[in-house]
Order: sequence, then C-alpha cells, then structure tokens
Amino acid sequence: MTTLKYPMSIQGIILSKFWFGFDLDDTLHEFRRASANASVRVFETIHASNNKTSVDTLKNTYQDILRNTTANAFTDGRTSSEYRRERFGRLLQTHGLTDDSFLSRLLEVYRDSLRENLTLKPGGLHLLQTLRELGKKIIVITEGPADAQEWTVQELGIRPYIDVLVTTNEVGKSKIDGLFGAVLEKYGIAAEDIVYFGDNAIRDVQAARQEGILAVLYDEKQQSRFYDISALRVDSWAIVEKVLVHGDI
Repeated sequence: MTTLKYPMSIQGIILSKFWFGFDLDDTLHEFRRASANASVRVFETIHASNNKTSVDTLKNTYQDILRNTTANAFTDGRTSSEYRRERFGRLLQTHGLTDDSFLSRLLEVYRDSLRENLTLKPGGLHLLQTLRELGKKIIVITEGPADAQEWTVQELGIRPYIDVLVTTNEVGKSKIDGLFGAVLEKYGIAAEDIVYFGDNAIRDVQAARQEGILAVLYDEKQQSRFYDISALRVDSWAIVEKVLVHGDI
C-alpha cells in the first residue's frame, strides 16, 4: 500500500501553532445525536402522561419552537436550565399542559438522557492527549450556555485537557458576530498562533478566517484535504494526529 505524504509545509504550519482551538458540539462530541435522543425521551414522557398528543406531533412543535428561540445563539447570558425551561414550557402550553412540577420533571428527564448519550468523536481524546504531550495549549470556542458547555466537557472527561473554554454566553457575541476576535483579544492570543477546527463551514471556518485564524473544517462525510492551506478539511481526529505526528497516513 502506498503511503501518502503531505507537504511538510502544511504539516509544519499546523504543528507550529501554539494554540489548538476546537468547537465543541458535533466537533469533539456527538451533540445532535445526544440532544435528539434526550428530546425524544421528553416527548415520550409527555405522551405517557397525555396520550392524546403523539410523539411525532410533540417533535414537530418542538422543532418550530427551536427555530423561533435560537436566533441569538445564546448570547443573552441565561443558563441552560432557563433556556430548556422556556422551550419545554412553550411545548406544554401549546398542547394545553401547564404543570410546573411536570415541567421540572421534564428538565430532569432531558438532562439524565443527555448524560447517558454523551459520546466523544472517535480519536478525539487521544488527539487532545497528544497535543498535551507536544506542549500545545487547547482552547474550546463554542456557542451555547456557559454552564451547559462546562458540564458537557466535565461529563465527557476532557476538561483536564482544556486550558480555556469560551462560550457565546460568556462573551455576549456569536461566532458570526465577532466571538473569535473577542476571544483573541481577551486571552492575548495572536491570530497567527492558533489553528481552529469546527464542523460548520460558516459559523466556524469562515468566521475564524475573517479574524486571520487558520481554520480547518471537520467533516466526516468528505475526504480530508491537506493540500490547500486556504481550504483545509479533515474527516477524523485520527488522521489529524497522524498528519501532525507522522506527516502521513
């Protein structure tokens, strides 16, 4: 089997960065899957107490609520419990249910199910450990409530490897509204000293590049691309580690 060698300039540029930045949800862990499973558990709990409303109906209503309540991308300083209480409260009200004790129970159901379903992306933990061994600093720049993201990295067991965790909730800006620039300024990080990985081409990659940051798209559905420094893409954390450490796959 032929070993593919990436240009040492690409490997060298990435490895020269002192800071390695990551998005959190759907980049380091399977957020959509965990959140979807937790939401279904909530819908099933509601249906069990009021079988006039189907799980599918509840799901459709909740999707409408999400579309109408996430426009600010968690920049208003509220906690995860406050966001969830608002959303599930609206869900219950829409279907004629207004029991505060039941709402509190739903919040517990969601959180317990989310905890059960939290899963790191394959190779993510080992990459963080390798970066530590290489003497790199690790920063997570993510959108979402600060308390929820802190809870998530603790539950995933990766908090000891993260030097800095920054959220939109903490800074008051979303990624597309200046979060990256605010982070660089707040922590005294030069744009040329950091590489950032994220799964969203616009909110992660484009927004980071606008601040002069070398950004890499994390996309499991497309083959990795290391030949163009302006359009880097990876499909797994294992390949990132191999390129960094060995310069090949």
